[in-house]
Amino acid sequence: MPKKPQIPLKDIMAAIDKKDRGFYDRLSAEQKKAFSAWMMMRYCSSVQGRDAANYIFMTNELVNYQFMEVSKHPELQWLLLSACGTGKIQFHPYLKPPNARKKKNKIFEFIYGIFPYMKAEDINHLISLNTTSELKELATSHGYDDKSIKDIFGK
Repeated sequence: MPKKPQIPLKDIMAAIDKKDRGFYDRLSAEQKKAFSAWMMMRYCSSVQGRDAANYIFMTNELVNYQFMEVSKHPELQWLLLSACGTGKIQFHPYLKPPNARKKKNKIFEFIYGIFPYMKAEDINHLISLNTTSELKELATSHGYDDKSIKDIFGK
């Protein structure tokens, strides 16, 4: 079952839009721990409508600039976020959080293991120019056993 958010996103975005400077101070200790200025910065800069350019500019200039320098001061981060608002409620579309786990391409990893100094673009070209059987031959010539080759290429 999904965990209920500590602070509803709608409330946070409304507080930013209305420039509510005291919103962070009114949060409980548990809610303050759950507050993520980085995620709020992403939502703050995504506004649909005629004020979108203002939000993007203000978020980048105030919040994103030297973000890591103020990362230990969440109240200051909140004050910077609240300075980005226009005074009226805006529509902030849902943003999918970044996925930390990327699918690994086993063939790409295999080629990279053989040629570690090759650029990613060149590895992708090598894969596209060669057939699977040619790449399997390359693996065999580099001492890979049948089980490893099957794991890399499947089938």
